[in-house]
Amino acid sequence: MNNRHGQALGIPTYCVAISSCALLFLLSVFPMIYKVLYLKAFLFAVVLASIAVEYVTSGRSRLDFRLSVWTVGLSAMSFLFALEGMFRQAPGAGKVVVIYVVWPIVYTIWVAGLAQPRLLSAIDRTALVATLFLGVYGCAYLLTQLNILPETSIVSALSMDWEFDVFEAGKGYTSMTLAGVNSLPFLLPYVMARLATHIPAPGETRLKQIALWAASILCLVVSLASSRRALVFVVILTPLFVFILRSFQPKTERGSNRRSFLVFSLGFLVGIFAVFVALNTVYQFDLGSIWQRLSSAFDFGPLSSDESGGGMVRREQYFALMRGWLDHPLFGAGHGASAGPYGSIRSDLFPWSYELGYLALLFQIGLVGLVAYAAGVAWIFRRGIKLIRDGGPCGQMMIPMLAGLTGVLLCHAVDPYLDRFDCMWMLFLPLAVINYGFSRTSPEAVQSSPLAGTLRAPRIV
Repeated sequence: MNNRHGQALGIPTYCVAISSCALLFLLSVFPMIYKVLYLKAFLFAVVLASIAVEYVTSGRSRLDFRLSVWTVGLSAMSFLFALEGMFRQAPGAGKVVVIYVVWPIVYTIWVAGLAQPRLLSAIDRTALVATLFLGVYGCAYLLTQLNILPETSIVSALSMDWEFDVFEAGKGYTSMTLAGVNSLPFLLPYVMARLATHIPAPGETRLKQIALWAASILCLVVSLASSRRALVFVVILTPLFVFILRSFQPKTERGSNRRSFLVFSLGFLVGIFAVFVALNTVYQFDLGSIWQRLSSAFDFGPLSSDESGGGMVRREQYFALMRGWLDHPLFGAGHGASAGPYGSIRSDLFPWSYELGYLALLFQIGLVGLVAYAAGVAWIFRRGIKLIRDGGPCGQMMIPMLAGLTGVLLCHAVDPYLDRFDCMWMLFLPLAVINYGFSRTSPEAVQSSPLAGTLRAPRIV
């Protein structure tokens, strides 16, 4: 292979790396914001075009056959349920085809293009940078809303006039809605797990550990201040997720990161106490009020007092969706169906969208479809745990990936995070590591595979 051909192979790879990092940052920090929609679309186009050029010049695809079967199978099944919705005249049947059929294919091609150690390392660092950015921005937004810091043009500009940007100060707690908070169910468990399983590499500085601690603590403040009940529970459970996932590691790797895990566990307890004290200092946070707000999220009774937090709305959805499912228990009412005839319409613009994500799926695609989707997710965990058991860089990176995926899957039960195209990266990012894990035994992968610890990144981040 001459130098000219080598350069031809290198340029598409670096285009994939740079555009992927920029794309992941925008998807993480500014989800659901219309002003950057066309920029995201442009970056997706650049990524896909670069992957296509790389495929043409190299003559081989980085997409493993098993992952392609996974994607095509689930997309084909989703298309059939969308056809069912069209047959039953479901209002959203045509629109959900894009979410459940087209975008999974797009994301699969993207993650297949990341099947190189340097690109995975770049994605890892981008996720850390995005989390740190969200922590700094969220804390600055909180302090300006509480009139502790003067409002600056930078903080205001970063909201991009998002219509759902809301801040409320309740009795003993605050509630704020920022677009980037929707990424924290994945990103915060991700950086926490990265911190808990960190294995220092020879000659490594403490800069990355400082960044991980800063991102974890700042985003913990944002999570508590946002009063997202599901997010708070996920944060509390993350050490347990890490403990379980870490138990699958080879004994030598568990020994290497034991100190990191113990320091993280102690720091987590101290950090929660310190964050609560700090919040109580700036805004008289009351632990009893916060706990009452958290527990009320699970009260679907007729006397629930959680009207502002959405408890009554979810109660209405729960019974309407269950009644609808009982009429179509096996195959559901079709993708895009609305439970309006059963007493619940969450949005006039999107009458098929509901906060109770899994119940909505049960109503729309029935037991057969929900079990099939669950099997697809279980496949990700099965392959990911196998990589963890095998050890090495892929297994070490898989722990934070699965911790983040677990977090967003739990939160999806009460808010449909994964029903938006610019939030689906949280489901597909672990597949990038799995796809690379499938191909790492090839001669090229073995030759370029880094030593244990962290994957080395190119000089683009």
